Amino acid sequence: MAEGGYSQFCPVAKGAEIVATRWTPLVLRELMFGEMSFNDIHRGVPRMSRALLSERLRQLESDGIVAKVPREGNPDKGHLWKLTEAGEALREVIESLGRWGLAHGRRRVTGDDYDSTVLMWALRRRVDREALPARRVVVRFDLSGIPHCRTGRRLHWLVLQRDLVDVCLKDPGYPVDCIVSGGIATLVDVYLGHLNWREATHRALAVEGPRDVAGNLDRWLRLDRVVGRDLPIVPPRAR
Repeated sequence: MAEGGYSQFCPVAKGAEIVATRWTPLVLRELMFGEMSFNDIHRGVPRMSRALLSERLRQLESDGIVAKVPREGNPDKGHLWKLTEAGEALREVIESLGRWGLAHGRRRVTGDDYDSTVLMWALRRRVDREALPARRVVVRFDLSGIPHCRTGRRLHWLVLQRDLVDVCLKDPGYPVDCIVSGGIATLVDVYLGHLNWREATHRALAVEGPRDVAGNLDRWLRLDRVVGRDLPIVPPRAR
């Protein structure tokens, strides 16, 4: 029997041996969102040790779920990780798990789950680049209610550009166009669709900046859309 296996021929058991180990569904989520480098995958699971992430990726590779691919134009600078055909086939599984969690897991969310680094990385993924203005826009988030953990930060900077969207944990040195301040719990509720942006900005979140930025922020970040209804929990495979 493989270590951690169930010694059952049942397909559920065989699938669980690969997918249901700790952190693995979240690693798959990152890969399904298009993250391919080790560092970018880790930014989506910052409380996972880098050693364990490396171990999980190697195991997924051994199981035929992911494969190493050379960096395009830079094969000497390491490799990237990419889902195989078998890995792509797991999208439906992760999507279903996420939908179930949205419907039945809300009461399990506690203050310890309000990881600001995870939230900002998730917001980065929601940005509609085609809707952004031609110039760079910098949004600073000043969040309260952050749990005491190594990945919790009060300040984050979201740098919005059509060709690149990034999250900075330190001041990137660009002029700030807009400041969003308030409790992280409120922003998480908006992200999950439990509270709409207009209600949040009237009651708990302050958005300071010129109208052409503050008035479009929800559209640029697609906070006017609801995950699981208007936006997929896991994006479909690009055709």
